[in-house]
Amino acid sequence: MTTSEPQPEDFGRVGRYVTDTICAANPDYANLDPAVLADVVQTNVHNARIYLQAVAHQRRPTGEELATLAEAARRRVHQGIALGAMLRAYRIGARAMWEKLSESRPDLDHRTLTDYTLRYIDWVSSEAERAYLAERDRLLDSRLEATRLLLSRIMEDDFSTAEERDAAVRSLGLDPRQPHATVVIGPTSRAGHTLDDVLLEVLQEIRRHVPGSISSLLRRGAVILVPTAATSGIETLLERALRQSGAEAGYVTAGVGRPTPTAEGLPAAAREAERARALGEILFPDRLVHTYEATAFFDLFRQGEPVDTFVATVLGEFLGGDRTSRIDLVRTLYVYFTLGMNRRATATRLGIHPNTLDYRLRQAAKTSGVELTSPENSFRFQLAVRLLPLCTHTSWLGDEDALGQILAT
Repeated sequence: MTTSEPQPEDFGRVGRYVTDTICAANPDYANLDPAVLADVVQTNVHNARIYLQAVAHQRRPTGEELATLAEAARRRVHQGIALGAMLRAYRIGARAMWEKLSESRPDLDHRTLTDYTLRYIDWVSSEAERAYLAERDRLLDSRLEATRLLLSRIMEDDFSTAEERDAAVRSLGLDPRQPHATVVIGPTSRAGHTLDDVLLEVLQEIRRHVPGSISSLLRRGAVILVPTAATSGIETLLERALRQSGAEAGYVTAGVGRPTPTAEGLPAAAREAERARALGEILFPDRLVHTYEATAFFDLFRQGEPVDTFVATVLGEFLGGDRTSRIDLVRTLYVYFTLGMNRRATATRLGIHPNTLDYRLRQAAKTSGVELTSPENSFRFQLAVRLLPLCTHTSWLGDEDALGQILAT
């Protein structure tokens, strides 16, 4: 540059010098793709022009000038350059331009040159950062939308051929020939609304701990595909994520389907996860995570007259007794069998002495004619008790509110 009007080749030399300086001092720019490097050089040529005008005339760059740098920042998102690396490049570049301008324009006041260089860094960096973040968010939103649409189609099996389905799974970064577990998270019937904010927090937590998973918020709730052949680790992770989400207890639950060996089984696994949630909310209302493996047995039974009749026959007719005694006895059996016939744990849960529990069990055995402490002989009673949460009519208890009290024990 000279004190006269700079020529295009002058800006070209400065642009290349600035780029070389950035590449030498910034590791993220050290091995750029040739096409990206050429773009960076051209951006620095424009940057040099804008910088000279701003410093020489002691003014903020115009909106049009800043727009060219903002567009370059948007390109850096697609080129895979991190935001921090880009902002550091602008600082390094400004220092390099300050050096060149100090040499070529001794007529400029040094203090003013330094002051406006610092201002320039702030102006340009702020504009570039805003453009970068906006473009990154836009790109992320478009990817999230693409993921949502593809995941929704996979869950609904909305494909003409298996090849189309497998291609969709691959586009999500998953292998259609590898096993995956399907998780569905959603609000319980107590929630009263969708709780989308809570579900999004849970998804973020899952993504942090299982970066290989794919998830999205769909109509049926938050759906997650996890590359795994087992669900044990997922249960622990889901429970932690749900507890950290801030959702009130009993307002959000997760259902986990059985791992499916290929992508073909994903829609069925999603239905299992939904069924696990529905059954788990009834059978185990205090739990946050329900697996289909744990609730599959109860999926053989559907709410309705057959279940009501069976439970009433086993627990109603054979237990006999007055209403209060019957309710106490059913409550005792419910806790006893759901706690795996553990005598000490049952007495603690009921708040009674173990001897009192033994007495109640003897009374039930005497009334029914069945040895209830024998797993083999008491199977029908165990089944009837475990089906209590599925009952819709419990008039045989003599009190319509009694079932809720029993299940809350």
